[in-house]
Amino acid sequence: MSRTSRRTEEPGYRRLAGHLRDAIRDQQWDEGEPLPTDGQLGEEFGVSRQTVRRAYLDLVNEGLVYRVPGSGTFITPSHLRYKRSFETVDDLIGLADDTELEVVHPLEGGFESDAAQHLGLTSRLMYAMRFVRRHQGTVFCHTSVYLPPSVGQLLEGEPTFGAAGATTTTTVIGALTARGVQLNGAEQLMTARAATEVDRERLGCQVGHPLLHVERLYVDASGAAVEWAVSDFLPEHYTHRLHLGRRRNNPSPTTAERPPMKGTSS
Repeated sequence: MSRTSRRTEEPGYRRLAGHLRDAIRDQQWDEGEPLPTDGQLGEEFGVSRQTVRRAYLDLVNEGLVYRVPGSGTFITPSHLRYKRSFETVDDLIGLADDTELEVVHPLEGGFESDAAQHLGLTSRLMYAMRFVRRHQGTVFCHTSVYLPPSVGQLLEGEPTFGAAGATTTTTVIGALTARGVQLNGAEQLMTARAATEVDRERLGCQVGHPLLHVERLYVDASGAAVEWAVSDFLPEHYTHRLHLGRRRNNPSPTTAERPPMKGTSS
C-alpha cells in the first residue's frame, strides 16, 4: 500500500482505514478473497487489534466490506458497494475521487429568498446550479447550490458547470478551493422527508420514498458565507457519523446558566 500522504494527526484507525480503502480501490484483492485478519494487519502496521477492528468497522459502515463471523472480512460486490460516510469538508471534496456530477440546471445568476437569507445577501443577485451525483452510473443524491455573486463569478470559467447534461468529477467546493477560496468549515442541518415527483425523476425512487435532506452552509476563513448547498440523499447510499465529546476543564453550568441546546452535526 503505497499511498503514504495521510495526515499524521489523524487517529490510527482512520489512517489504516484509508490504506485499506485505497488498496481495495486499486483491486489489490479479489472480491471473493478474504482480506487480511485483524492479527495480520496489526502486525503489518504495528497497531492493536482494536485499532484494526475500528478501521474495518469504518469500511463496513461505508458498505465497502462485510464481515462473516468465523470466515473473515470480504469486499462487498461492486454493484452493492457504494455507501459513503461524511465527517469533514475534506470528505465532501473527496467525492471527486469516485463519483460523477451531472448538471441538471447550469450555473447562472438568479434569486432565491431562502438562499439569500442563508448567505446573508442584501441584493437580489446570486448564482445557482442544480445537479445529480452518480457512483458507477447510479444516482444517489441531487443538490441545489447557491453562491454569493463574488464566489459565483469565480466559477463562470468552469465549462462543465455551464451546460445542462455536462458531466464532471469535480465538486463545487473542490472547484472553489482550486481557485483560492479557503473553506473553514460548514454548518449542517439534517432532516428526513418523503420523495416528491421531482425526486422520483432525479433519483429514480418511488414517490414517498424516505430521503435524507441535508442543508450545508460553507464559510471561509473569515466566517463569511461561501456556499449554501441543499441536497437530498437516498439513505441506502449515505452514512452520517457524529462524534459527541465531553467538555474539558470546563465545569458544568448551573441550571440557570445552562445555554439552550442546539442540534448540530458534522
